[in-house]
Amino acid sequence: MQRPPLFKSDSFIYLKNRFETYVKSKDLDLWHVITNRDFQPIQQNPKTKLDEVIPFEKQSDDLKKKLAKNNKAKMVIYNALPRKEYERIFMCNTAKEIWKTLLITHQCNNQVKDNKIDLLVQQFVSPEDESINSAFARFNTIITSLKALDERYSSKNYVKKFLRALHPKWRA
Repeated sequence: MQRPPLFKSDSFIYLKNRFETYVKSKDLDLWHVITNRDFQPIQQNPKTKLDEVIPFEKQSDDLKKKLAKNNKAKMVIYNALPRKEYERIFMCNTAKEIWKTLLITHQCNNQVKDNKIDLLVQQFVSPEDESINSAFARFNTIITSLKALDERYSSKNYVKKFLRALHPKWRA
């Protein structure tokens, strides 16, 4: 796959996980730039013990390659965005700013996230006429959505939730 997964605002959670995996598979440094910060052309002056910007002419080839990852990280994000989303983030200067803007815009704040989690947890209840296979498939979809919202349960808790959610006819 040469191109990152294409962004769709109605399925941001799905894209977020696929995009992270895509970027990490290409270059872990790119994901570091996106989630932490740009690489900087800075070194400590041995005399003053202060950080100083290294002029372009004195930068090593290795440092220039590392600094180029700042733009590569932005380009990977740009390639995943349609024009409408690009217009939302084009004023951002770093890949981290772009990613943070996308997260805030589409993943919502903590209150909205908590409400989404509550709605998903309410969907655990199994209707009477649902088969065990469809209940399990629905349950897996709910679990995936919860994980995408960073709501982590242990496997033991998932099993307990599934067993409690089953209709009484399946409890034997």
